Amino acid sequence: MKTVIAVPDFTREAHLKEVLPPLISRLKRQGVCEKDIEIIIGTGLHRPPMQKEISSNLGAISKKIKISSHNYARNNVSYFGKTKKGIPVYLNKKLKRAGAIITVGVVEPHLYAGYSGGAKVVVIGLAGEKTINSTHHPRFMDHPGTRICSIKNNPFRGFIEEAANLLPISYSINIINDKDGKLFRIFEGKPGPCFKNAVRYSKKIFEKKIKIRPDVIICDIPGSKAVNIYQASRAFNYLVNTRKSAVKKGSLILVKADLKEGFGKGLGEKRFMQKMLQMKTPENLISEIKKGGCLAGEHRAYMVAKAMLKARLGFISKRAHLYKNKGLPFLFFKDTAEAKRFFKRNANKGKFYYLRNAFETILVRSRS
Repeated sequence: MKTVIAVPDFTREAHLKEVLPPLISRLKRQGVCEKDIEIIIGTGLHRPPMQKEISSNLGAISKKIKISSHNYARNNVSYFGKTKKGIPVYLNKKLKRAGAIITVGVVEPHLYAGYSGGAKVVVIGLAGEKTINSTHHPRFMDHPGTRICSIKNNPFRGFIEEAANLLPISYSINIINDKDGKLFRIFEGKPGPCFKNAVRYSKKIFEKKIKIRPDVIICDIPGSKAVNIYQASRAFNYLVNTRKSAVKKGSLILVKADLKEGFGKGLGEKRFMQKMLQMKTPENLISEIKKGGCLAGEHRAYMVAKAMLKARLGFISKRAHLYKNKGLPFLFFKDTAEAKRFFKRNANKGKFYYLRNAFETILVRSRS
């Protein structure tokens, strides 16, 4: 039987070069042979990492331990059952041969799961397309419990925990990063208690109450999230879809991002791009998906459209010229100065707010 170590894709900084070597050494001391260990990268529907990315993120371990990237295609997943609500659980078929599964996750605010980390790296990161389509659907996304930093009464998180019970997950490592993406704290141990302890600690450091309601919010995001429009667009919803949003109706939200991969190269990213290019109005797209549902990837367009009901959305990127006049429903500026000039032309006055990391600082409007 194999020991599978599930790790997140490289859009999250899991510090695998530091975390994995002592874990492998511990397994070997317990009698597990290196040949019986496999690391699987949980890519979901996103593109698989290139070999140079694997080497960069895993270091010397990549030469000693078998490493594979998840493939969501039908012939690469197996059926593990279904949840009480009838959601089919299709996961990487290698998990069928696993005697033990270890999860390595990054605990940070997540738009649907409340917080990432825990079993999500397996149940979503190693899931088949049917499972991801079923969970990234308006019936989950529109539920009042499905929101950033929400764990209780969250059906998306509930699915993760229920599906995880179908698997031999024996141990978890949950990482918390600081606002610069540096390793801040590690929680490890039994999966359930480990994740709960990490979330309890995270809640103290990620939410920030503010009294003002800015007219313009300019966000920095980590480089791993800034590679394409799909990933970077998450920041819009991290501002709008909070418990008590600090975003004012009609305000402007700008995300600073490199966007070197355009919309992105995975299946989900391509579906997102198609929906955004086809969108007539945010209201039209929301109505269409509410009536007919959506595929994973298209769900990101649905959430962006919901954010557009509250604010104007755009990007600040040195590649802005590549995306202007392409029929996209976003504003594009080459730098902050150009964005400020645009705002001054279109508004008499306003308050600017600079957010250092939109994925690590969740703005919540203060009552006072």
